[in-house]
Amino acid sequence: MNLPLEADPLPIRVDHESGGALRVGPTRMTLEVVLTAYLQGHRPEEIVQQFPALDLADVYTVIGHYLRHREAFDRHLAEVERVYQERRARDLANGQAGLR
Repeated sequence: MNLPLEADPLPIRVDHESGGALRVGPTRMTLEVVLTAYLQGHRPEEIVQQFPALDLADVYTVIGHYLRHREAFDRHLAEVERVYQERRARDLANGQAGLR
């Protein structure tokens, strides 16, 4: 039997140049974008259609890893959303809405 039975590495990397964003595969697409699309009901094929730079196998692998570690990823997503909302509120208070 000549099937590849070893696990491929997880296609998530830390982009230190952008302050530690989690990127999927060799792309600039963030983990949060992929998982949010999945949680909104999009199938992996639809996610790749929306973001053609992504590799379908990478999207499936990321979603599978999310499903195995849902609680930790859900906490991460909640923290990212909290930070985003804080920054958005600060920007609105400073009259900088829409500058991003």
